[in-house]
Amino acid sequence: MSEDSIDFQPITGKTEDGQIRHLFRVSVSLTDDIRLIFGGNEYLITNLSATGVAVNVSSCLEFDSGQIIDDVRLRIWDVNITGLCAKAIHCSVHDSGSFQFGFQWVDMNAENKNTLEKALGQLKVKALKVKDLFEEHP
Repeated sequence: MSEDSIDFQPITGKTEDGQIRHLFRVSVSLTDDIRLIFGGNEYLITNLSATGVAVNVSSCLEFDSGQIIDDVRLRIWDVNITGLCAKAIHCSVHDSGSFQFGFQWVDMNAENKNTLEKALGQLKVKALKVKDLFEEHP
């Protein structure tokens, strides 16, 4: 981070393999039930940004790196962002031990970008709320 701030900031630089995430991805809670839908399947989203998304998958063999997926729908609560295109970037092991695939949005139109930015703003506010982890909850 280049500034003394708790605000999300773009990351600059390069990695050895040429891949770098330029925007912070917001972690998505299971209770949010935010999904990526295409090809007759629904994928649980683990994190989301204006430029990409990570989803839980059964195997790293589900997609090829570089594969373009058309007609993708992003469901965020009661909002559906449709007609998206995503490019499969990488597969990795999630902290839980499951696999996750990272996708990058391709040529997202202005209306969909605006809708996504509004939802990300709400998710960021939720992510930054401090909760007492030791408090008993009903």
